[in-house]
Amino acid sequence: MKIWMRYIGFFGAGIALFILLLSNSNNPEKTIQGQWKESVWEYEKVDKNDTTKSDFNSVSHFVKDVVGENLIIHKAESWIFKPDGTLILKGKNHSKEVNWSIKGRGNILEIKYDKSNCEHYNLTELSENKLVLNFDSDTHTRGIARLTFEKL
Repeated sequence: MKIWMRYIGFFGAGIALFILLLSNSNNPEKTIQGQWKESVWEYEKVDKNDTTKSDFNSVSHFVKDVVGENLIIHKAESWIFKPDGTLILKGKNHSKEVNWSIKGRGNILEIKYDKSNCEHYNLTELSENKLVLNFDSDTHTRGIARLTFEKL
């Protein structure tokens, strides 16, 4: 009987420890909330040769427009993630409201801007003051773009 009580005690302590660890872990849906300012767009071209650098390069406004021409986010300079799943994308002369959610294992940001259109971004880094998103561009520019944001 005493041995069973020990096992039950250890099992209960294990569950309590597990719950404590879960409650203290970072929740990406809470961390991402707030206002983020776009700081850098970088681009890595897939088709490389010996003269092409292997790392990401900052891009001009023209390349940014070409790489992101079919993306709703490419003219947004400020992103405001609200707790209700609303994302406000603000640019110089426009503002757009869309929906956001975190998918996968907390590594995919899904942005829906109507019932049939959504975009997925790899959430490669998320901290209290830095957000990094990667996405694959379409076939005519073939590459990976990386967006870096700073929290305001």
